[in-house]
Order: sequence, then structure tokens, then C-alpha cells
Amino acid sequence: MVIEYGTNWPRILRQIGRFLLFLFCLSIAVTALNYFDHPFKKIAVPDLIVSVLGAALGILLGFRTNSAYARWWEARQLWGALVNSSRSIARQALAFTRDLPDEQQAAGDQFAHHLIYAQLAFVHALRCHLRKQSPWEDIVPFLPDEFVTKLRGEQNIPAAILQHMGEYAANGANMGLLTEWRLTRLDSTFTDLANVQGACERIKNTPLPRQYDHYPELFAQAYCVLLPFVLVDETKLFTPLVTLSIGFVFLVLNRIGKNLEDPFENKVYDTPMTALSRTIEINLRQTLGETQLPPPVQPEKGVLW
Repeated sequence: MVIEYGTNWPRILRQIGRFLLFLFCLSIAVTALNYFDHPFKKIAVPDLIVSVLGAALGILLGFRTNSAYARWWEARQLWGALVNSSRSIARQALAFTRDLPDEQQAAGDQFAHHLIYAQLAFVHALRCHLRKQSPWEDIVPFLPDEFVTKLRGEQNIPAAILQHMGEYAANGANMGLLTEWRLTRLDSTFTDLANVQGACERIKNTPLPRQYDHYPELFAQAYCVLLPFVLVDETKLFTPLVTLSIGFVFLVLNRIGKNLEDPFENKVYDTPMTALSRTIEINLRQTLGETQLPPPVQPEKGVLW
């Protein structure tokens, strides 16, 4: 997620610089030809048509940008819900096992510790699952070796970890570590986690319709190509500068929507899942009384990952 306030010109030019250079050269050519008589000089596109096309294109780009931002914001809300549910898991695991008989207290403490560590593994696994990265380096420290071996055969690792957490809680209830009501509350939180994962996978696996991706970019580029032919009679030598300015606005509007539409692709505009995962890890390990904690993730060159 980009958090810097300034304009990163290198990043912008990498995205639209090639077409801007083409547009600038085209504008210079049109301006130069305007000073010579040629058969097509009397053919002009009325200003009204370009104004109407610009307004329609602005509406299209605005709608596309709003749709893309809605996907990005939903992704951020889902990870906010994941932070809250993770804290709830830790609170419930510890609170539900603190009033056990003395002979069961050690087992209760171990139960809470294992459940909280499994939740940390779930968070890291979900992040890697959405970004299509290998999760093993992040989840191995939080899970028993035998369960890690079992996980290596799973297709959906976060779902398998969540299934394990549900079964582990049920076993804890069978051992007398949880009452039926407390098991129900834990299971409700597990359901919240499953809903978060399912919604994230829906966004990940259902891209914005390709029509919204292809046609706005095509129309924006076509409109920019048309601009110098319309402006040259009025702006004369300033045609390249005016064309470049107007074209820059429409091309950037198009890129804003394009950059936001897929929030789980491990790009600079994505949901900062690494930072949120680290926040969850710090919070949950603190609830266990640990003091050797990893530092919060810091922005790198204006980007929080």
C-alpha cells in the first residue's frame, strides 16, 4: 500500500510513459504539419464531439475507479476483521482456560498456547495463499512438526489449519477444558475466520470484468490520439504541451482503477497484509506474555507491504 504523499514520477512513467512519449511525438508531428498545406487540413473534428466524448470517458473512468476502489476497500475491511477475530481467539483461549482445576491448569495453558500459535499460522498462511507464495518459512515456527508434515499434502493450507483449530477445540471440550457454551463461542469465531478467508478468495478469484479493464484503456488512448488534431488550430505551438497535459489526466485516471482492482497481488498498491500479519503476531504473542517480539513492519520507499 502506497503511503507516501508525494508523486512518485518514476513509478508513474513506468506505467504510462511509453504512451505519453508516443502522444508527445504525435502532437509535434501534427503541429508541424499544421503549418503546411495538405489535402486533409480542411478536415477537422468539431470541438463539441470531443467535449462529449471526454465527458463520457470521464464518467466511464470514474465508474471503473469506484468499482476498483470498492474491491480494494473491501479487502482492507476483511483484513481489519481478521485482526479483530485473531485478538478474539487469543482472548477467548486464555480467558476460557484460566478457571480450571489445578490438575487441569497445565493442560489448559498448553491448549491456549497451541490455539493462539495455530491462529498465527493461519494468518501467515492466508497471506501467502492470497499472494501465491510459499508459507512454510512463516508457519513452521508456530506448528508441531507432525502437523506441518500433514499440511504439505494440502491444497488449501489456511483452510486446513482452521479445520485443525476446530478439531483441537472440540478435543479440548471432550477433555473438560472447555464448557459447551465456551466451545460454541470459539466455534463462532472460527466461522468468522472462515468467512474472512472465503471473502478474500472471492476477491482474489473473481477479477473485475475484463470489459472494465480493456475498453476504458482503449477509449482513453483513442481519445488522447484524437486530441492534437482537434486542438492544433487553436493552441498552435502549444499543442504538444496541452495534449500531454490532458492525456496525462485521463491516462492516470485509468491507471488508478487498474492498480486498485486486484488487492492481493503483492504489488505496491495492495492491501498491506505483511504489516497486518506482523501486527497480529505481535498482539497475540504479547497476550502469551512473550517479550522477544518481532518489530512492526516499516514502510520501504513509501510503500507498506
